[in-house]
Amino acid sequence: MTSIDIKGISKNYGSIAALKNVNLSLNSNGCIGLLGPNGAGKTTLMKLITNIIKPSTGEVLINGTNVSADPSIALRTVGSIIEQPEFYTYLTAYETMMFVCRIKGGTKEFCTSEIDRVSNITEVKNFLNRKTGTYSRGMKQRLALAVALINNPDVIILDEPTFGLDPRGMADIRRTLNKIREERRSIILLSTHLISEVKELCDRVIIIDEGSIVYDSDLDDVKKSLRIRFYEPVSMDFTGKDSLIEDEGKTAIFSVERDTPNNVLIRDLVSRGAKIRDVEESSGIEEKYLSIVGTGSN
Repeated sequence: MTSIDIKGISKNYGSIAALKNVNLSLNSNGCIGLLGPNGAGKTTLMKLITNIIKPSTGEVLINGTNVSADPSIALRTVGSIIEQPEFYTYLTAYETMMFVCRIKGGTKEFCTSEIDRVSNITEVKNFLNRKTGTYSRGMKQRLALAVALINNPDVIILDEPTFGLDPRGMADIRRTLNKIREERRSIILLSTHLISEVKELCDRVIIIDEGSIVYDSDLDDVKKSLRIRFYEPVSMDFTGKDSLIEDEGKTAIFSVERDTPNNVLIRDLVSRGAKIRDVEESSGIEEKYLSIVGTGSN
């Protein structure tokens, strides 16, 4: 079984602690969202996992192999996009992928087949013979994802893959990632500061803030949130008050188990004379994130 074990990782830049004693175990296929504000340490962690930088303390193991000590073995089945992708501008997409595939040890015949496979998945097939120097940002991101998928990696590391894209470009990348996720063949570690991206793509969410892991949960275990507005203030002294997380008189927010029908809480409130104006449901990730990181971070 594929695994990533991060043990006591810290990274210091002079007096600045970018990461502080991070411990994580990733050992189930699917998409894991690494969520946090800009500057939280997401990219630093990605660079440590892919051996672009070395830790100040601690170690990263991929399938039991230390990334710093033996990167050629540890990273053999890892594909990644770290920060903004750049390519040799004089090469075409086909030439770029052939170059990467051959470096990874593929025969010409295998690489030809592999380029066809990943270019279909990432929808770059129509511009394979264009030089990458002519590519838009969205095209570069799709090519970077195609390159990351060469050789069917067990681990896919994606550092904000939709950063800077227009809505159509974001939708294209997310659609591709959902295809890969549904196959359940790889661990996908996706860093982002977009809560919507985590909700759409991920099975597990890890929140990082100021270099530390502050929250880690399967998305199915994150309670949904109900924001209920009333025509007039309501007393919250009732049986469901334990689920109350915010009370502003005419507005209350409740944290409710995902499989609990909304009408259970609503019926309880109405039976106590509450006059409900409207009900808004959300996944609960937003409230969890804001309660941990704060409203000014995103």
